[in-house]
Amino acid sequence: MDDSGGIVNAKLDPGEAADITIVLRNAGAPVGPLTGRLESNSPYLTVLDPDGAFPAIGEGETASSGTNRFRVRAAASAPVELPVYCNLVLSGGGYHDTVLIPLLVGDSTNLPAGPDAGGYCIYDYTDSCYARLPVYDWLELRGLGARLALNGDETRQLPLPEGFGTWRYYGVDYDTISVCSNGWVAAGWTDRCDFVNVELPYTNAPPNIVAVQWDDLDPTAFGSIWYYHDTANHRFIVEYDSVPYFGHVRDWEKVQFQLYDQTVATPTGDNSMMVQFRTANNFTQATVGFQNQDGSIGLTHTCNNWYPRVSAPLAARRALRFETVEFTDIEGPRRQLQASVPPALKVEPNPCRDLTRVMVTQLTDQTRLVVYSSPGRLLLSRTVRQPVIELQTRGLAPGVYFVSLGSAPGSLAVKLTVLP
Repeated sequence: MDDSGGIVNAKLDPGEAADITIVLRNAGAPVGPLTGRLESNSPYLTVLDPDGAFPAIGEGETASSGTNRFRVRAAASAPVELPVYCNLVLSGGGYHDTVLIPLLVGDSTNLPAGPDAGGYCIYDYTDSCYARLPVYDWLELRGLGARLALNGDETRQLPLPEGFGTWRYYGVDYDTISVCSNGWVAAGWTDRCDFVNVELPYTNAPPNIVAVQWDDLDPTAFGSIWYYHDTANHRFIVEYDSVPYFGHVRDWEKVQFQLYDQTVATPTGDNSMMVQFRTANNFTQATVGFQNQDGSIGLTHTCNNWYPRVSAPLAARRALRFETVEFTDIEGPRRQLQASVPPALKVEPNPCRDLTRVMVTQLTDQTRLVVYSSPGRLLLSRTVRQPVIELQTRGLAPGVYFVSLGSAPGSLAVKLTVLP
């Protein structure tokens, strides 16, 4: 499959067109040459180029459509991992047959977890189709940050640094972060120090917990816990530096929780969070995830070596991003954008049906037009070379999309509504 005109991952993703090569195996008498016509049986698949050809095929041999490929498009509304079927009608030299060709739209292993009811997603290193793909960016705090001397099963409350601002978490602003010796932090004040990890969300788990390496850890045996305000990169960092699991002094991890301030914009204004893994020695009995204040909503990336299908196994020198999308439908947003739209970008008409125009007033050689869906799926990324760009929206499912002049952290977007 050749999807070089879209998201290049050798898969037919929702909203994408791709060229496909079909290989036939002849289980009977010699036939051919043959012509083939591809017909879709699914409302989620359109055949753009239905005609192909195959050379003569001997008994027990295989033959390919080769460079004479078929072209198909998956609807933007197609459910991920939906099997769609086509009929391949074959004829030639008195031979006629119809073969059922199965295709799969997308792959859930390349999707983020979520969003939960608060709009949060977990992005891992396999979510390559998304602008919010996490990047490993470790800043070693040993010898740089302040050491937090915690006993076993102890939680300390720290005021967020002056100049950092508040931590907006599930829409509520907190000026304190609680740091537990057992591999988790929490938004706001808590003296809980739970060491028995569970899958999240869970109503009896600590309120507002963000589990970085939640397990029974023992900082009194070895290692240290550090914190640091990295003003240059707009983040507050907590590092669990070689803290061992209780009773296993030689079994330890180096992990960081990184909380970005609100100058790094998100669609809802909630602070972006990263978890950085310098090591991944033994997470078989730990939890990584988060939940809200009462444990009614949240997400788990892993718990006791169990992973949801969309979650990639933890690995050294990898990262996770915990971040909100604008949790919305065509009727409007549940929580509004907190930042204003930059005047350098306008989209009109908006709402639209088949076509809209993107107007860029501050054009440079580096300007890129980026379009992504409400859950953060990257649909288009291309260099802008003219101040007015016609954007075809025919074929997109009705709903909310975002048009931006970049996909880096902190870039803002115009919300575009596509009507039925």
